[in-house]
Amino acid sequence: MAVTFTTTSLIFVLVALVYFAEHFAYTVGVVLGMRGPEKLRTHKEPSSAKSATNQTPLCTVLVCARDEENNIERCLASLAAINYPKDRLQVLIVDDKSTDRTPEILHAWKSKMPNLTILRTGPEIEHMRGKVNALTQGLDVAEGEFIMITDADSHVHPDWVREYLKYYEEDTGMVASLTLLDRKYFLDGVQSIDWSYLLGIAAANANLKVPLSVIGNNISIRRAAYESVGGYRKIPFSVTEDFALFQAIWHREPWKVKYPIQHELTVMSQPCPDFRTWWRQKHRWVKGGEGLKGLGYLIFIIGLLGQAAMIAALPVLPLMTALLVIAIKWAADLLVIIPVLLRTRKMELLKFFPIYEIYLALFVFSMPVMILQKNVKWKGRVYRH
Repeated sequence: MAVTFTTTSLIFVLVALVYFAEHFAYTVGVVLGMRGPEKLRTHKEPSSAKSATNQTPLCTVLVCARDEENNIERCLASLAAINYPKDRLQVLIVDDKSTDRTPEILHAWKSKMPNLTILRTGPEIEHMRGKVNALTQGLDVAEGEFIMITDADSHVHPDWVREYLKYYEEDTGMVASLTLLDRKYFLDGVQSIDWSYLLGIAAANANLKVPLSVIGNNISIRRAAYESVGGYRKIPFSVTEDFALFQAIWHREPWKVKYPIQHELTVMSQPCPDFRTWWRQKHRWVKGGEGLKGLGYLIFIIGLLGQAAMIAALPVLPLMTALLVIAIKWAADLLVIIPVLLRTRKMELLKFFPIYEIYLALFVFSMPVMILQKNVKWKGRVYRH
């Protein structure tokens, strides 16, 4: 059966091709992120940061925990297994007013981890609320020259800290990487491939010098860069505090941000256990994404048009033309997903891809409702956005 091109068909195919071209550019950014630290260096001469790495700098791993009794022990076990001198690594857990057994579990681990510091959050500081407040209080007492941040429902690779340090040069203010999800049930795999796609795009754009975002459970910062932007006290409040800090450091001279994609840097986290949690997580991300400007909005619009074209293709276009549009769109998404899964050693997730495309379409339909919904609910707190 021949493909028939009406004016409507041509518009749909054109939108799909623009979407494909955008994703081809993403592939370039992903490949740039897959290069090793030596390839990503911007200075020919050894930098002071490289020298500092060789001298085993003092580092802090910072985790904010709120009612995480079901997750915190796995997180602590992975932090205890980090391959870095214990006398040069501070593990700092900020207990954000937990009401469950989290404080009890943390104190039980003190005898197992001599480098473990526990901080209970005090009153909120100035305009900061929720996790931003916990991070600020934690960063106030963090001892490290370099600070790696993850979440209490996550676990890290033993070489996570060492691998991050390899990417720091004298002008590097932040290094971020990817997070995927542990998988127990079928939909966990769908959520994980979603993260590989979204964070793959974020990494690709950063490597192409277009700042979009990072994921807050897998970032590292240089203390000097954090202090140079005034810390969270000087950054406007955002429900996506990782996005706000990333943008602040990105736009502050002389700091550079790197976004490598490596197996050792990949953090594993927990999927949303139910629809309500999933909705609240996506809603928070959507509202935080309203802070995008300029080119970021253009990237978002092209992506949205590509999703809309795929959704509308079957009911609007002749069958063969609709299948062509869908095939272009799927091929574009795979340009990002496959190299990310290869580098993170998670190619088994590819079997979830067809279901993921349906999942993604449903998410697109839900976005207008999320945009109109003002109150962001997360971790038992409500934020007016």
